[in-house]
Amino acid sequence: MSTITNTAVNVTPDSPAFLGSSNPLENDAQYSYFFNGCFIYSYNHTTGRCACLTELDVATTTVKPYGLVDKHYVVIGDKAFRSVTQAQKARSKVSVANASNDNSPGKHPALPTIEQLSPIKSLARIEEWFNTDFEAKWEAYRETPEFYNLIQYYLALSCDAYKQKADTAFLDAGVEFYLSMAHYSWLNPSILHNAACVYWLAGEQENALDCIELALNFRYSGMGSLLADEDLQGLRKTRRFRQLARKYEALKPRFNYVTLELFEVFENFSVQQPEPFVRFMRSHLLTNFRFYDISDLSARIDASEDEDEREYWQHLAAFNNSYLYRYMLVDEPMDLLTEKGKTNYQHFQQYRHYRVLNPIVFARVSEQLFHHAHYWASRHQGAFNERDQALLSQSFQLLEEFNVATEGLCFEKRSELMEKAKSYDIHHYMQNLKRF
Repeated sequence: MSTITNTAVNVTPDSPAFLGSSNPLENDAQYSYFFNGCFIYSYNHTTGRCACLTELDVATTTVKPYGLVDKHYVVIGDKAFRSVTQAQKARSKVSVANASNDNSPGKHPALPTIEQLSPIKSLARIEEWFNTDFEAKWEAYRETPEFYNLIQYYLALSCDAYKQKADTAFLDAGVEFYLSMAHYSWLNPSILHNAACVYWLAGEQENALDCIELALNFRYSGMGSLLADEDLQGLRKTRRFRQLARKYEALKPRFNYVTLELFEVFENFSVQQPEPFVRFMRSHLLTNFRFYDISDLSARIDASEDEDEREYWQHLAAFNNSYLYRYMLVDEPMDLLTEKGKTNYQHFQQYRHYRVLNPIVFARVSEQLFHHAHYWASRHQGAFNERDQALLSQSFQLLEEFNVATEGLCFEKRSELMEKAKSYDIHHYMQNLKRF
């Protein structure tokens, strides 16, 4: 360790020195050890957690196959013991958390196979699937896109089957099916696209227009293709259709923003639903639609020309601001090694300047950047390159932003958020650096 002591002037928290690695339980887990100019700390490659080993004497610490040793302590993995005897006893009992949990899904009812079948036969196959033990299938698939894709596909097949054989029974079945599934349409508005086609072919003009209006309110990403659909050509002549088309054109610049209708349908539909499904639906709102900044909403309320418009924006603001603070990125996965985590990090960059965003999000992102830097450093033998150092710097900055964001809160709320932050490795790390 004398070399570390001698070069400590070049070691900083942004650019730690790699000391070595150990395998305390042979092949079960590996730890890497770093010195940041103030103290030594460990990184667990299995759990991705860091532990500050501030009790170690930097000048006398050496790396062993099972951990670290200085003149006072023996460290196995990331646990410090006062004597070799204690360490040897503990070594035989140390349990290392296995990060690879068994997440293999249970057996779900198989989705219907309809490849290379005619529209009529495909329709019959899907109808049979929905009509047989629906409750079990609903429980298995309600939190997956496949379920909602199957609904819209059934409606599309109702139209195709009618075109193949002009039997209104196909359209009647499509209408009945849509009515039984309509409350799911906001989760996949292409359901409304195909329902509008079914209604129009069935001669139910107003119901078809209702579906188009709902698709508009639910911000259907395929709204342009819906309005240009050849199956709805005759519907374009109606006054209401033209009004909806003009409204869509006016909304285009911010069409992906959340709406009051989306909030209300979620609130109404989530009553008495199981919590995992509520989280799935809420995540759908949070990840698929852009939320407003509070200043933008305030400007829209002030610019409202009539009471109804002002009331709309006021209600939308209440939902928007509440959801931003209570849910946006608060519980979403932040692991930057996964696609979901990367997407959530992009959302954070999108919302980080929003004043209503919960400050705990800054601490959560800070934690993930801190671990991400050590993960990549460990991938190239513990050397922190410029990329890793930049991640560490960002991590420290975000935790400071969390601290600043909580300063203006009431004592109870700040205490609550600080208590949550204490569970993060980055919080302990910064405390030991006397920076927090």
